Amino acid sequence: METTTEFTLEPEGDATILTLRQSHFDFAEAMSGSTIRGVLQTYWALAIANLAAHLEGRQLLPRTDFTSADLRGELLIAAPLAKVYESLTDSAQASAWFGYPIGIEPWIGGRYAMGGFESGYAAKVVDLEPGRRMSIDWGPTGVTTWELAESQGRTKLTFVQSGFDEQNPPYAAWSGTVAGFGELVRFHELPDWRPIWLPDPTPVS
Repeated sequence: METTTEFTLEPEGDATILTLRQSHFDFAEAMSGSTIRGVLQTYWALAIANLAAHLEGRQLLPRTDFTSADLRGELLIAAPLAKVYESLTDSAQASAWFGYPIGIEPWIGGRYAMGGFESGYAAKVVDLEPGRRMSIDWGPTGVTTWELAESQGRTKLTFVQSGFDEQNPPYAAWSGTVAGFGELVRFHELPDWRPIWLPDPTPVS
C-alpha cells in the first residue's frame, strides 16, 4: 500500500528534534487495524522510543514479534511499586507519559478511554487488584493485562495482550503499548524528565 515516511532533524540546545511524517495516514484506519499503514504509525513510535533509549544509554524496549500471537513483555523501572501503580491508573499522569489523552476510571467496570472520556469510545476495566494489576477489555483487539511486582528495589512491569483473533493479531496496538511503556520508564527514572513526544506544530485546517 502506498505511503511515504519523511524524517527531518533540527538542533535545539543540547537536544535534537526529530520530526516524522507519514503520508496517506488515517487515524480511524490505524485504530481499526484495517490496513498495514496503521501498524506503521506505532512501528515508528516504537522505533523512535528505542532510538531515544539507545542515545540515552538506557535499556531498550521489548521486541514486538510480528510472527507470534503471544504478545507479552517485561520492563524494570527504578521506582517504588506504589508510584508506578499511581502513574498507570491516574488519568493526568498516564496522559503525560503516554503523550496522548487517556481517561481512566480505576475500578472494575470503569472506562479506559484513549483520547479522553469525550472521545466517544472507551474500553472497560474488567479486572483490578489495587496496587498490583489491571485488565482492560478492548473488544476485538483483546484484553490487555499489566501486573507489578517488586524486584530488588525496582518495580517489574509485566504486560500481556490476549483474547484476540490469532489470525489477525493487534500488532499496531502492541507496538504502541510498548512505545508508551518506554516513556513510562523515563517518566520515573529521569529527575528532569521531559517527554520525547512534542506537539505537532502543523496547523489544523
